[in-house]
This record gives sequence, C-alpha cells and structure tokens, in this order.
Amino acid sequence: MLKYTQLYKNYLKSRLTLFSHQNNVLMQQSRNTFILKRKYPVPLHKKYETRAKLKHKHFIYELIEDTNVKPQKKIDVVLLENVKKIGGKGEKVSVSSQKAYETLILPKLAVYATPENLEKYLIEDQDEKKKLCTHSSQFVERTMNVLSVCYLSLSMSMDIPWVIEKWHVRVSFRKLGYIVPEDAIILPDKTISGPNLSIENKEFYILIKINNREEVKVRCKIHHYTSDPKKQIKYDVPFYQLKNIAIFPEDQPILNSLPKHRLANFDTINE
Repeated sequence: MLKYTQLYKNYLKSRLTLFSHQNNVLMQQSRNTFILKRKYPVPLHKKYETRAKLKHKHFIYELIEDTNVKPQKKIDVVLLENVKKIGGKGEKVSVSSQKAYETLILPKLAVYATPENLEKYLIEDQDEKKKLCTHSSQFVERTMNVLSVCYLSLSMSMDIPWVIEKWHVRVSFRKLGYIVPEDAIILPDKTISGPNLSIENKEFYILIKINNREEVKVRCKIHHYTSDPKKQIKYDVPFYQLKNIAIFPEDQPILNSLPKHRLANFDTINE
C-alpha cells in the first residue's frame, strides 16, 4: 500500500498532466496566505537518534488564520466636505482603506491625514465646526442627493459647430424636470467643442453650486444629433448603459466614483 505522501505526489502529477494538455486553461498566480497548525504534534527525537516516521494523523492541520478575510486596517483622513454618516468638514476620521480610497479620496471629499494636510485642513475650533456642518438650508442635503444621481444627456448638433455652454446644461436639466439657473452651473475648465464624433457618448462632469455654498458633481454625456435619418447615430441599448468613458482621462477616477443611473447595469456592459 502506498504511503500518504506518495499518494499525494501521484495526485499532483496527474493534475499537472491534465492541465498541460488543456490549452484553454488559464494558469495565474494568486497570493494567498494561510496559517496552519498540526492537530497532532510531531514526536520529538534526541540528537543522533533516527527520526520517527510521520503517520497520517500528523498531516492533519487546523486553520488558525486566513489572511484573505482579515479585516482591513483603518486609516486617518481629513474631510474636505460634509459627508453623511461619516463626519463634517475639517474633521479627522478613521475609515477602512478601501472605503477611504473609493468614496472619499477619489471624489476629492477627503485627503490623507499627513502632517501637512492636518495643518492645512484640520479644524479644531468647535464653534467653527458647527457652522460648517450646518447646511445653508434644510432642503440642501435632499437636493444634493437628487442632483448627484442625475445623468444628463447633452444632445449636440452633428452639422453646426458648437461649444458647450451653460445654457446647454440648463436645457438638459429642464428635460429631466429640474430648473437650474445658469449662475449655479460651473463648467469644466477645458473647452468642449464639436461636432466631434471622437467624443460621442463620452462623459464629463459639472459642478452645481447651491445657495452659493454647497457643491455637487453631476455626470454629463455627449450625444450627437442630426435631422438627417441617414446620419443619425442609433444604439441598441439606452445611453446610460453604455461605457462611461471620460472625455478628459484625468477625470475618469472622479466619474467612476459618481453614482450610476439607477437602471444601468454597468457590471455587465463594462466587462
């Protein structure tokens, strides 16, 4: 009868032989660390004595720790804006590293708590904190939540030259049922002009200023339109299910952090 170790070696050889004949198998390294402990201690031996052979029970292990499911360490950040359920502007908070990066650092709602940032952004005066944490109106928080999930489709001419202006954004908001004054709209610093089919269905973001105090980012998508049926661009899926590619590559992380359309299945479309 073969020993346990020999049986295991034979099993590994058979598996490697199987994989070597399959061209469609993806062999990819994976970093995994498991801390194990023998269930039955190995018998000790004195110097110059023959080491005792290990039995099957000595190859039974107990799992002590799986580093893949280890809780993430929390990091300190300083908030640049009031963030619901996290903290107020100028406050130092501790959150998990992944949450801090995805929901605070990328949208530019917070910065890492380095000595320079602590000196620049940390607010220790309690009276000043209360003023900053108080919204300019009781309806501001609800308005920001509504505007942040808006997905503006800017229909621009395919035949006549144009440059994105505030009134284009105002009209797009009106199509969604929202009245937004032009003085509350802040466009990107870089000019967007056309017609230019290379930016068709690409995105950028704008800022909406509420009561000259709070700001909220809104996602916008360019769509070229013409009255000529032969030149019209048509898609099989709604515009909000297309890939969210930024016009300016440096804005891509911010666009990825913004809320998606409630009907969009980005996990499927962006694969």
